[in-house]
Formats: sequence, C-alpha cells, structure tokens
Amino acid sequence: MTSRKFSSGDLQVSVFDPVDYLDSDQAMVAYLEAAFEENDPAFLMGALSDVIRARGIAEVASKAGLGRESLYKTLKPGAEPRLGTILRLLGALGIRLSISPARPIRKARKPAAAKPAKPATKGRPIRKSASPQSSVAKARSRKAHEEKGPTKTGAARSQPSA
Repeated sequence: MTSRKFSSGDLQVSVFDPVDYLDSDQAMVAYLEAAFEENDPAFLMGALSDVIRARGIAEVASKAGLGRESLYKTLKPGAEPRLGTILRLLGALGIRLSISPARPIRKARKPAAAKPAKPATKGRPIRKSASPQSSVAKARSRKAHEEKGPTKTGAARSQPSA
C-alpha cells in the first residue's frame, strides 16, 4: 500500500491509490471494464495507467515494444494515444478488447406463416383493370365503338335501313 499520509492535528488520512487494490488479473479487468462504461476517454486512460503501474511500467513497456519514457508520455494526462498503441498495451497486459452492443439486440422476426386463401365469392368474379378508366367510362366507350361499326376493312359504315 501507498504510505503517503496527510495529517491535520490528530487526524491522519492516507491517500487513496487504486493501484494498491489491483492485485489480480480479475481485479484489473473489472477495473478497466468499469472505466469503459464511463464512456470518457480521459477517465479510461487514467484507469489504464493505474493498471499498468500495478503490473509494472518497465514490464509492460518491454512487452508492448515501447520505451519507458514513451510509455510515460502515452499515459500522461491529456495525451491522446493512437488506438494501435492502446491495443499493444492491452495485449502486453494480457487483456483483449471486445465489442458488444450498447443495448440488447432484438431477435429477428420469424417470417409470418402464409395466410390461407379467402373462399371464392359467389357471383361474378372481380376483375381489376390495369387502366385507370372507370367501368362506366369503359361501357360508354364500348357502346360508341359498336355504333360506329367495322372500320378496319375500309368498308363503309353500315347505315340502318328504314
């Protein structure tokens, strides 16, 4: 534990350092998971710094392929390290970054079963027209066409006999 203490008269207070409690891999992983949930990059980098200090700066720097000075610069407040550097540090700690949905994923819907066909209606079947012309307009057009008579052969129109 850190032995830094402050005293004010009769009261002595120890400085809290999370490194003192990061004594197992499980504790380190839980600590980093909680830091990720805060969704604050500066807070996360502070937590990563605590875990690295608990494991040992020189050991982590060596495993990550970084110099100690470079690691200190990476972990100083306000630094914005690249994702590749963070992944190398996590790898040196034996920790893997994983992705999960922020909210539960809804299960895919099963396709609806085919609906049974409706029974046929009695009477005339319903026909749908492809043209927008109403049935009344079609009847008028048909009647007008019948009154004109055949025109394809060039024959004169037949006149009704008196």
